[in-house]
Formats: sequence, structure tokens, C-alpha cells
Amino acid sequence: MQSVIAAVFLLLASQAVSAQICQAPKSEQVFYLTSGMADFFVANDFDQGKILIVFKSDNGVGDHWSIVDIVSGITYINTVEKGCVYRQFTQEQNEIFYQCLPDDASLERSGDVDFYYMTRPEFTWLVGMKPVEGTEFYFRFYDENVVDKEITFGVTYKYSLGISDPTIFDKDLSVCVEAPLGQQSY
Repeated sequence: MQSVIAAVFLLLASQAVSAQICQAPKSEQVFYLTSGMADFFVANDFDQGKILIVFKSDNGVGDHWSIVDIVSGITYINTVEKGCVYRQFTQEQNEIFYQCLPDDASLERSGDVDFYYMTRPEFTWLVGMKPVEGTEFYFRFYDENVVDKEITFGVTYKYSLGISDPTIFDKDLSVCVEAPLGQQSY
């Protein structure tokens, strides 16, 4: 009986802890995408509910970008070859972009970087969260997503609080068209 109580306590403690693991309201970081051997720049502005991802860039400049609008659930993707498209995602699909980890993210390993795991019908996710020194916030140090059996790994090697250039989010989204049904990505 005591082992059942201890297991329930540990489960609840893990869930309570994960609900408190949040990124800073505004930040920038550069990931190294190991599967593609390329950088990608990420600017998080959770106050506006937007995330900008610029592929093959370490400074936010580039023509292959994505804006995740967490509020509307719409993700915009732009490439030089195919232009700009958008797609509506479910709340569950967008959870990996939220400021705080979902309540059911389970703590797998703890140390300099704490690793959390969650699974959804369409993907599994392992994220390493590292404390931002002198704050209550964390940043994504490691990201591993498995979607449709395709694994994506990324490791952060540059991180800063705040947004260096707020106009970085100023993209002309009016030219974007709805992505064809069934198109998952670019």
C-alpha cells in the first residue's frame, strides 16, 4: 500500500513540477538541428503568442521561416520555392510551442538539464529544460520530436533573454494561402 501511495505522490509531484517549467516571456535561441546538420533561429514572444523559426539561420535572417501563432493555432511556413502557406493545428499539436510544459509532461531525468517526456496520438516529445541563471525561467536546451516515425533532434548553443529586434515578426502573412489538405510540412 505504501508503494502505491509513493508512486501516486511521485506522479503528482512530477506533474506539479512540470506545470511550473516555463520559458521566459521573450527570448531568442539558436538550435543546431542534428538530423539536418543546420542551424535554426527561434524567437519566442509569448506576450504576443507568437514564435518565429528561421531555418538555416543563426541570426533570424532568411527566406525559409515559420511563424507559429499560438493564439489562433495557425502556423505559417514560407520558402523561396513554394511561397507562403498556412495550416490550422489543433491545440494538442501546438502544445510543444507553449510557454510552459504541459501538466502531463513527465520528468525522466534530472541534473544540469531536466528531461521531460510526453506522448500524443500524432507525436512523442522529449525536451531538455535548462534553468536561465538568475531567473525563474528555463530554456529549451534539447528537443527531440518523433512525428510519423521521423525523428528530429536539436540542441541549443546560443540563448538570450528578450527580443533583439521586435520587427523580426513583421512578415506579410496576407500573401499566404491555405496548405493543401494532407500536406504536413515543407
